[in-house]
Amino acid sequence: MAGSVYLLGSGFSRAISEHMPTMDGLSVAIRNDLSARGLPALPGQDTPLADNFEQWLSYLVEEPPWLAEGQTYRNRGAFSDVAESLHSVLSALQLQVTTDAPPAWLATLVRHWQAVGSTVITFNYDLLVEKSWLALERGHGWGDLYPVAIAPIGSRVAAVWGSEGNKGGLRLLKLHGSLNWRYSGPSSPPGDQVFDVGYAPWDGSGIPRTDDSEELSADKVPMIVPPAAVKSPYYVNNTIRAMWRQAAEALREADELVIIGFSLPPSDQIVRSMLATELNTDATIIPVDYGDAIVDNLQRIFPADRIITDYAGLGVSSVPNWVASAANLAD
Repeated sequence: MAGSVYLLGSGFSRAISEHMPTMDGLSVAIRNDLSARGLPALPGQDTPLADNFEQWLSYLVEEPPWLAEGQTYRNRGAFSDVAESLHSVLSALQLQVTTDAPPAWLATLVRHWQAVGSTVITFNYDLLVEKSWLALERGHGWGDLYPVAIAPIGSRVAAVWGSEGNKGGLRLLKLHGSLNWRYSGPSSPPGDQVFDVGYAPWDGSGIPRTDDSEELSADKVPMIVPPAAVKSPYYVNNTIRAMWRQAAEALREADELVIIGFSLPPSDQIVRSMLATELNTDATIIPVDYGDAIVDNLQRIFPADRIITDYAGLGVSSVPNWVASAANLAD
């Protein structure tokens, strides 16, 4: 068995810092960012639809049958604007977070993940796990965390970052992409290379891997899978697909699944399907979350006796309480 597998959602980043947004807060921040950039109001922006960020994005990217062809194309353009804004907003918030010291429990948890070689599956775009790991593992590049090859932007050919430099340590599977990744967009062929444009340490000072990373990535766009119900165009890329396959393999071998800050909403059918079909049938499931909606959502998929509910619904103390008293973390 592979021991514990960890699955992270936005609540994990929110537990690290209150600067990281909830889904509702992200919707407001993006609308403000679009307005500040002088863009016209987007379809559905001034309706109750926009209050549900996932539903609003799904409306923009799908092809509602009641819309004329011209309106459908306008929706697609608006979706592109929202995706670009999503990257901009989260990048700014992440910089704000990393100017402050991280909570003590984060280093404890990441140290444990590294010591036992944990597989961590995340739907977050931010680099908070990578930055914390770098602070503990001096002399590494965070590309060593990714078990699928990511090329440093300075190469554009040949060299890649991969997991060999951290063999036996933490494996980070970013299933929805990352703020530091660039590629040719969702319409690119499956084999399109994913590039890493660089990083900054926890204190926020910039240390890109190359001085010309922005110029080298001028023809690329951020690889982030927007939180819409329809994500299939983004799952064509071979790098992303390989990460999903490795996540499924880890779930099949797990004897425990710890879900931190992810409520497993009914609308996220692909994740629910993966857990239902791939998670080892003997694995215990531990939700660690601000609220207790995750418990109800899990019980619609798994028997209640497999779910340990002690760390759901504890508010802001959920994650640090679990780290302190339930994780059996290595020294």
